[in-house]
Amino acid sequence: MRLECTRKMLDYLGIKPEKKTDDIDPIFTWTANLITVNRRKTLVVVHVPSRCMFLIYGITAKRIPEIPELIKQGIRELLRSEYVHPEMIEKYFADGGETLTFAANSSRSTIAYCNKACERVNMFSNLFEPNDMFQHAMLPWLNDELIGAKDYAYTHELLIGSLQERYGEGIQSCGALELEVKLKLFSPCKRRIIIPDNLNFYQFHRILQGVFEWHDCHLHQFVLERDTLERPIKVVQPANTEDFSDFCEVETIDSLKLTVQDVFAQYSRIDYEYDFGDDWCHSIKLCRFIEDCQEPYPRCIQAVGDAPMEDSGGAYGFAQITEVLKDPNHPEYKEISDWVRGTWWSPLNVERINLRIKNIHRRHIPVYYE
Repeated sequence: MRLECTRKMLDYLGIKPEKKTDDIDPIFTWTANLITVNRRKTLVVVHVPSRCMFLIYGITAKRIPEIPELIKQGIRELLRSEYVHPEMIEKYFADGGETLTFAANSSRSTIAYCNKACERVNMFSNLFEPNDMFQHAMLPWLNDELIGAKDYAYTHELLIGSLQERYGEGIQSCGALELEVKLKLFSPCKRRIIIPDNLNFYQFHRILQGVFEWHDCHLHQFVLERDTLERPIKVVQPANTEDFSDFCEVETIDSLKLTVQDVFAQYSRIDYEYDFGDDWCHSIKLCRFIEDCQEPYPRCIQAVGDAPMEDSGGAYGFAQITEVLKDPNHPEYKEISDWVRGTWWSPLNVERINLRIKNIHRRHIPVYYE
């Protein structure tokens, strides 16, 4: 494994670079630069063929001797964040060599890649977690840059592509859940989805917004348990959401602190409520656990029925709108159809839904802010 460094970084580490050779596969070549982010020394490390990156945030003088091991740990964290199978990660290190060699940068393009990566790190520096050296939550954002002159691709796609070129298909794997989500309407409306089992409930909420093509304009909650009068007694909400369930004793759990795996190991069915005015109620049923899912992204595998548009008046309102749109001669047809066009609503399209929820999964940081 080779790490090409700037002169500044080599001087800081007190390392004399080895002579660069051309006998190493580019897939095992990384480049790095040392910058200051939020007044902390930060190492930005970039995979040369794909331009995927990770960082080591908050390096101190005492940790300089640990840099080689921290870099190898950072590579592992990056590969894990892209759901590369653990056995494939170990294969990568076995083929690339456990010893990390340091060399000076000798390519202008490599230096340019590293400089662009440093710019991207600074773009998101205000969101960094002070105590997370590898900034795990930021890895999907840092590696979601679209690059290319003619054939565009995201950096994370290039990383997986380079690994597949060397090792073949099936290099990614994750635990997953298959769920059936039914929206309570007067007409059938349900979706069968597969999601990674490590999503927290705020991420899960965002995926459900994409699946039903809502716009996250209203409050929401997940109901895990109800009392004998069907009132919520155990709900999952964002910590910064006002609790409207004061009419009974309610246990509220922060949605960042609970994963879907935790919940569905205990419950086979829960409810998801969105927009407490229109009262969109979704019943979520566990279909199965998937131990080795080789498509590590949320996806909709089956869909029935159109979902309502936002602010359409609940189940009754949506039923009335649907009836009006069926009859061009209805006196309210033009008014209603004009309003629907303004809501960005579209009939069911599974391909569009899957593109949307894949983007949501990568681009939405799994935290929320006041």
